[in-house]
Amino acid sequence: MSNRGLGTLLCVFLSFFASGIFAGPVTELERIPLDDIYAFDRIDLEWSLNISDLDSVVVDFGDGSKVALEGDADEVRYFYSHEGIYDVSITAWIDGHNYIEHRADQIRVQRRVVPGLNVMFLHHSTGRLLIKDSGFRSLIDWHNEISGTDIRFWDHDYAFGNDHTGVILPDSTVYLDWIYGYEANNIQPVGYYEIFCEAPAFRDSLFSRHDVIVFKNDHRTGDIETDEELQEHKNNYLEIRNVLDQFPDKLFIMVSGSSRRPEKTTNAMADRAREFYDWMQSPQFMNGHSNIAFFDLFDALSNPDDSSDPERNMLRAEYRRDATWDDHPSEEANRFIGPQAAEYLLRTLDPDFFFATSAAPLLPATRANLYDAVPNPFNPVTKIAWELDQPSLVTLRIFDVSGRLIRTLVESQVQIDGLHEVVWRGNSDSGRPQPSGVYFYRLDAGSQTATKRMTLVR
Repeated sequence: MSNRGLGTLLCVFLSFFASGIFAGPVTELERIPLDDIYAFDRIDLEWSLNISDLDSVVVDFGDGSKVALEGDADEVRYFYSHEGIYDVSITAWIDGHNYIEHRADQIRVQRRVVPGLNVMFLHHSTGRLLIKDSGFRSLIDWHNEISGTDIRFWDHDYAFGNDHTGVILPDSTVYLDWIYGYEANNIQPVGYYEIFCEAPAFRDSLFSRHDVIVFKNDHRTGDIETDEELQEHKNNYLEIRNVLDQFPDKLFIMVSGSSRRPEKTTNAMADRAREFYDWMQSPQFMNGHSNIAFFDLFDALSNPDDSSDPERNMLRAEYRRDATWDDHPSEEANRFIGPQAAEYLLRTLDPDFFFATSAAPLLPATRANLYDAVPNPFNPVTKIAWELDQPSLVTLRIFDVSGRLIRTLVESQVQIDGLHEVVWRGNSDSGRPQPSGVYFYRLDAGSQTATKRMTLVR
């Protein structure tokens, strides 16, 4: 052993002998997940070193695999290929000699099925902007990275007629001249009836390449003019559902269209749109069809279904663009709702990851700034904003002074880093206006919680 190694060992030994404690250079070993049973096949180990000139640190994962790291290393990640119970140990080396072995608690690995799925999203401009403004693809990439999944997200825009045509690949490559069929230009209920029931070439292109098909109605379905048109939409979807039942190995996620601005619709037309989308997610339509799911974009964008509100079931004021002719939801709306849509997709495709209690420690630690509501006091609308330093699982709730939950504005939603905002209109989850008084809003982001107060004055 060299003088350096001998001197290092002697100093460490004397240091711990003097304190009455004998320990090695590797200390405070921690692992994630923290519990001993978890539905994931990854282990993250982190440790501290009390000397700075180790030659190497060797980690034995207990399954026959070892890795030698530089002497200043303090973390490692490993994927187990089989279920089992494993003893993990870390050994420090100095000048070719090992020094004190440090063992982690026993690791029990329960491998989960990791999805590897091709997803196709059929949409037009509203879907395109939702994907772009919210960083939709980056959220899926983030999930793939932290959970080991292989979810590949494709989308299909118009077939012809403007600059936004063709198929977009998971790496965002756009093929303007690659379409699955001219039928892609009509994404109203009658258009999807044609795609799934009358256009086998289009349907076969979808089903041969993709495991999951997400299809969204356009904004024109947000103002249904007559009861006869409403019934026609329902009939089209009943026929579509009959076809989808024939492909139980595929998953179909239906997405409602966006709501319309008040300048573009009437109460009766908007009410019919709400009725249509409520019917699509009702037990009457859904029960017994396990390969069909539904994401309610219409509800996320719309004012509540309150008979006293002249703008009920229409695009919320805070989600409108400046130009009265433009029905597209604003960038703010897309930044807020896009992560909800991405999270719904990921929850549907990968429920074991999201709902396993052991998955929570895998979320990155978050720093979140919760800002004062503006205005405050308010009557009856105020804006709540917060900022995240990295993608996080977020919940935002409103409570009264007794601690009673009044409104959940954001529930278990994966949000990207950056600034986020939401408007509270002084109502409960059921749409009931709340009385004057002091209310508290609480943000849960990752492991961090922040609470502020605001005053409603009517």
